Amino acid sequence: MESFKKWGLRPLSLKGISYLAILMAIQIVLSRLVVGNANVQFGFAFITAALIGRWYGPFWSVGIAIIIDFISTMISGQAYFIGFALSAVVAASIYSFAFFQHPKIGLVRIIVVVLLITVVINIFMNSYWVSILAHTNFWYFLPMRLVKNCISAPLQIGILYWILNNKTINRMEPQVFK
Repeated sequence: MESFKKWGLRPLSLKGISYLAILMAIQIVLSRLVVGNANVQFGFAFITAALIGRWYGPFWSVGIAIIIDFISTMISGQAYFIGFALSAVVAASIYSFAFFQHPKIGLVRIIVVVLLITVVINIFMNSYWVSILAHTNFWYFLPMRLVKNCISAPLQIGILYWILNNKTINRMEPQVFK
């Protein structure tokens, strides 16, 4: 049973469910708030994805990533594409394995996580999904996405370091499990 607990596979408390619902709503709103033009955009949904991964663990964060991806797509009115759900699952897994049950999140850990998500998910996986949806060559969007991610990665590192090591936010960490 202990091995299941380390993955966050246990029942949530009422407080944990409430915090999770609030974080899900915030992530859906943040996924709509982007800075930039149509070609290069910077979003903030990674903040709540990292908090969910840190507070709830791999089991819950992966399930929540799928739910949030589905709800966000339905709200946007676009057709649902399973590839982006797969990207969300991989990102949630990376955040969870890196941050769950770690009381202090160091800068090196955040840099590794952000670079891993940037390279594997943002540059390769999502570029591949966009090329499928746009019926274009994978390499067509890659230069623009490389530039965007080279700009956004340091911003994400700084924001995550500040958020994950903020004393006020750390005090808000819920007792999510029963």
